[in-house]
Amino acid sequence: MFLTTRDDSTNTTVIPAPFIFQPSTKWDGNDGKWSSFTINIGDDASGHGQNFRVLISTSFSPVLVPSQAEWCNFTCAANRGVEIFDQEQPRGFIPDSVKEKPNYHSLNNIPLPLTLDWWPEKDPNGTYYQANVGLGLSSKASYILEEQYVISYKSKDFFMGIFGLGNKAIQAGDNSKFPFLPNFADANNGSIIPSESYGYTAGAHYQNDGKGVLGSLVLGGFDQSRFSEQNTTISIANDASLLVGVQGIGYRPDPDIDPNEYSFPSGFLATIDSTLPYLWLPDEVCDQFAQRFRLTYDEDRNMYTVNDTAHNLLLNATFIIKIGKNTRNSDDATSIELPYAAFDLEADYPIFDAPTRYFPIKKSSTGVYVLGRTFLQEAYVIVDYERNEFKIARANWSDPMPESRIVSIFATDYVAPSPSATILPNGGEGGGISNGAIAGIVVGIVGAFVLGVLAFFLYRRNRDKRRGKKEKETINEIDTTKAGNEIKDHHELESEIGSPKGPGGFYAPEGDKFPPLEMSPNSTAAELYSPPPESMSQNGDYFSGKPRRRGATRESSANNTPGTPPLQELPGDDGQFVVGGQHFEPVLSPTQSPTHSRGPSDTSIQTNIDERIAASKEQSEAAPIDRRPSMHQRGPSDAPTIQSESTAVSNPTSEELNRWREEDEEGTRRERHISK
Repeated sequence: MFLTTRDDSTNTTVIPAPFIFQPSTKWDGNDGKWSSFTINIGDDASGHGQNFRVLISTSFSPVLVPSQAEWCNFTCAANRGVEIFDQEQPRGFIPDSVKEKPNYHSLNNIPLPLTLDWWPEKDPNGTYYQANVGLGLSSKASYILEEQYVISYKSKDFFMGIFGLGNKAIQAGDNSKFPFLPNFADANNGSIIPSESYGYTAGAHYQNDGKGVLGSLVLGGFDQSRFSEQNTTISIANDASLLVGVQGIGYRPDPDIDPNEYSFPSGFLATIDSTLPYLWLPDEVCDQFAQRFRLTYDEDRNMYTVNDTAHNLLLNATFIIKIGKNTRNSDDATSIELPYAAFDLEADYPIFDAPTRYFPIKKSSTGVYVLGRTFLQEAYVIVDYERNEFKIARANWSDPMPESRIVSIFATDYVAPSPSATILPNGGEGGGISNGAIAGIVVGIVGAFVLGVLAFFLYRRNRDKRRGKKEKETINEIDTTKAGNEIKDHHELESEIGSPKGPGGFYAPEGDKFPPLEMSPNSTAAELYSPPPESMSQNGDYFSGKPRRRGATRESSANNTPGTPPLQELPGDDGQFVVGGQHFEPVLSPTQSPTHSRGPSDTSIQTNIDERIAASKEQSEAAPIDRRPSMHQRGPSDAPTIQSESTAVSNPTSEELNRWREEDEEGTRRERHISK
């Protein structure tokens, strides 16, 4: 998308956020393995721009892309980062891709805007274009700045394209133009990124057991997860270069071979610049490196190559470069440690005809010293042009790498939005937050709230279910259907499942031989026989010892069974009772007992039936008992219980009738004898 000035007529404030420039995930270069980034040239927001993989320069201002050169074929161009365009592999930048655009301009054979004297080739020329420059692959969502200076070149010294992060204006003939970073910070009235600043580390292909860690570039801020807490803050030089004091250079060989630490001559100023990989150092420092590590100096290329012997000697070695504000040794400094793997590089065509291992140090013929891209493999630099300062810190490595912690660097004139303003947070990776994304966030928040409420009610319901289940289990602790055979002293009637009571109710004794007969409310009432009680008096006394009552008020287990009506007992002597609301007249026993009030029956299992029969022979004969035939129909509840030996019946047996007849005759004879 094009970055243009927004309409300020609305009371809408966009909070700028840093832009995270994602790396290309590839390792490129003919002088080592470097983490590259992708830009596009000539895109008019239609998604039809030419893509290039480029490297980062911390001092260079313009954007450089390789042009079509005779010495570089299609394979070479692909290795230089030139991507497929219109389904073909171009050999370099295609000017026709921008000629038809209304903003196309070009200036030929103008020297590159080099501000330092250390460049390998003096005053290389290039062709200047004013073209659209976008970040990332060409697409409709790519951030695009119009009419930026883009320089195409043929020089072999710049194999890969360059994305400059400098802020100095670019002079092209009589024209002057600010580079990409200042324009990007000013785009849309400063609403794209917080300020003219960045945080960068080159990445390291050898870290994390050779898996590599890609570079990191944040525009308008930095990634705090990529560096350690120790850092040094230094002012930016007048020429906008990142000038530092090299206070010391140390070396630790393999500790298994040599436990000592050595130092090299130091105390000089150097510029941090990632345009090229080399460290331009004083001659005496380079000579000591070559002598100690048996490096081979190539005078034509001003490079040091490494043979197998030197390579084995350097394995597991560590180099320490101490950086401060000036050359004097001080505590206000940061030591950057670089393993030998950071210096173990390989150069290819067109530097060498074949891949060659080299050590990236060079002698400086001009007295200008540089800490190049090799140094930034293990260092993280934060540049703040707004405050004219930068920080240098050790890069942080871990496996796996931590999550990014992006921090904004706001401009010095930044004012926080007022509470009345509508605040729209800007995105950090190409395009900000769209309306659809904002709607998605709102829907997500509402959905999360609904899910939270639903989860709360589900939790409450499950908790109530668990509580009810626990209470139910507590109630059924003595239920025989739950306990099975574990409860031996409770028995249920065969017809009534699930009753927690025994066959005789709560008041029945265990092992009673004569359990009560359960009466149906629809049956005809009938008297159960009760022998006359034995008494010390002639007429008998109810309160005398050994009462022979078999009747008692009992509660059947059916009382606790749902749907079963309460049962009533037929008294033996009294005969005065009410069943189901119907009144029955009292029936006299063979010997008249005195009127009394019934109390609780004797529940003893000893009925003394034989004694009662013998005593009754001495009593007067009485009229036969008037019995009413029972209309009771036997049901399952009339069956004998588990522990009973017999069950009560409604009609007397023939033996009982004969015995009663003999008792009546004996009573009659006794009365006659007494009357005489």
